[in-house]
Amino acid sequence: MDFEIDPLIVEIARKEKRETFGLIICGLFHQPKPIQFANFYHQLIEQLQENFNEDEKQSTYLYPIAHLHITITTLYNFKNEYPQSPEKSAGYFQYKDENNSIEYLRQLIRDICIPENGQPSLQIPNIVHTSFLRFIKKPNDPIKFEEKFHRICKELLEKTNEICFDIDEICLALEARPYMHIDCDEFHVLDTMKC
Repeated sequence: MDFEIDPLIVEIARKEKRETFGLIICGLFHQPKPIQFANFYHQLIEQLQENFNEDEKQSTYLYPIAHLHITITTLYNFKNEYPQSPEKSAGYFQYKDENNSIEYLRQLIRDICIPENGQPSLQIPNIVHTSFLRFIKKPNDPIKFEEKFHRICKELLEKTNEICFDIDEICLALEARPYMHIDCDEFHVLDTMKC
C-alpha cells in the first residue's frame, strides 16, 4: 500500500469547500445505496474507527457513504490529469462486472463521444471500482497500518461472504466539489438513466 497524500482530501477533511467543475457519468451515486452494500460499508467504517489508533484516524479520510460512486467515464475532469488506474492515494473496492455491462457502457461512450481536435480525451477507468479511503498524511507506522487494514477487511469479508448488487441507474453529474462530495440533488445530478 502506498500512502500518497492527497491535498484535496486534506481540504475536504478540514471542511473547506473548494469549488470545482467536472462532468462525470457514474453509477451507485443515488440514495439509498443497495442495502447489502450499505450494511457492509457501515460495518467496515465502524471496525476501522474502532481499531485505528489516533494517528491512523488522523492519517485517513473515509468517504461518507453518500459520496460513494462508480465512475463510468469522466467527460470533464475537475483535476488536470486523471489516472487510468486507481491512484496510490486511494483505497477502493474493486467489483466484478458479471455481465460486462459497465464495460459495454464505456465502449458505447467511447464510440459516441469522440473528442474533436484540441479537446481533452475521455477519461475512462480500466477497472470497476469505488474509492472510499484517501490519505491526509502518512501514518507513523505504515506497515502496522496496512496489516491492520487488511486484517479488518479480510475478517469482515469472511463474515459477509459475497456482496452482490445491480447498477439500476446511472447519472450525469456536475462535480462541483472534488471526488463527488456533492449532494444527490437536481443541481448536481443533471440527468439519470434507468438501466
